[in-house]
Amino acid sequence: MDIKQLTTFQEAAESLNLTQTAKKLKYSQSNVTAQIKGLEQELGIPLFERLGKRIHLTDSGHTFKRYADQMIATNREAKLALHEDESSGTIIVGAQESQCTYRLMPILKSFKKAIQKSKSFSNPPTPTNEQGSKL
Repeated sequence: MDIKQLTTFQEAAESLNLTQTAKKLKYSQSNVTAQIKGLEQELGIPLFERLGKRIHLTDSGHTFKRYADQMIATNREAKLALHEDESSGTIIVGAQESQCTYRLMPILKSFKKAIQKSKSFSNPPTPTNEQGSKL
């Protein structure tokens, strides 16, 4: 079972129409049917009742839909979490106080606005720390 099959099943379960499912997901109708049949074979149970051109979820289909929704949501959350990690990190800037105040602060404010999760702090120069930083 893969995420493509789960997404196809989820859409078919919501629309109860394989043609609409195919159009929405930009698949051929035969591809949608094959994915659902493959999922049913893997699970060993029918997920849909087919009545002519109409489909309805079986009791097992209703049960499986809850799990499919959770798996799809978890997959989406995992991808988002990984992408959030890519845009996180620490930047340490060292500059003279006058440069920080007049030149660097406007740049850092723009950066902070663009990267919402960034944290800022100030560490002014001291006699033992000649290269303090302001963020």
